[in-house]
Amino acid sequence: MALAARIIYSLTLCSISVFVSAQGVSTPIPLVNPSTSHTKAVKPSKITKPLWGELKTEQQAALAPLQTEWLKMSEVQKRKWLEVSKNYSRLSAVDQSKLHTRMTDWVRLSPEERAMARLNFSAAKTLTPEEKQKKWEAYQALSVEEKAELQAKAKANTPNSAALAARPQNKVFPGKPYATPIPAALVTTPVPTEK
Repeated sequence: MALAARIIYSLTLCSISVFVSAQGVSTPIPLVNPSTSHTKAVKPSKITKPLWGELKTEQQAALAPLQTEWLKMSEVQKRKWLEVSKNYSRLSAVDQSKLHTRMTDWVRLSPEERAMARLNFSAAKTLTPEEKQKKWEAYQALSVEEKAELQAKAKANTPNSAALAARPQNKVFPGKPYATPIPAALVTTPVPTEK
């Protein structure tokens, strides 16, 4: 049950992280309206296994919101979602519904919005619960106009490319708080040669 709680917590944190950035309160990314979104078929360059029809009934029930995107997913993505589905039957009905809602929200995001959510999630993981709560309350206290202004600003700062980094580039590894500079004695400068 602890794994199921961690999965729900991770998905909840991912949803909240769309609203929180490391520099301050950011705007939520608007979801695509399914009634107006395009339904153009996308031909994947490589079909990965397992196919939707190859999943067990329990897995299909757990991953139902992802059915339309299943064919487009990589094998790694499918494995991650299959891992989430393992504990689905052990969740309460409320938690199952919450998980499906979060999956549906995720599917509706564009690739750019997903990349931004991943970056925000990475940034939010570095915040303490108190900092997250403070930022969330600050966002909630904004007026509708201020939220719209933040949303426009965030949209203007979002690149049009889906090739965003999956994690922040300034990652600090445990035990190595800073990049180690190369000693000046080891740095060689090219010596000009005569011809």
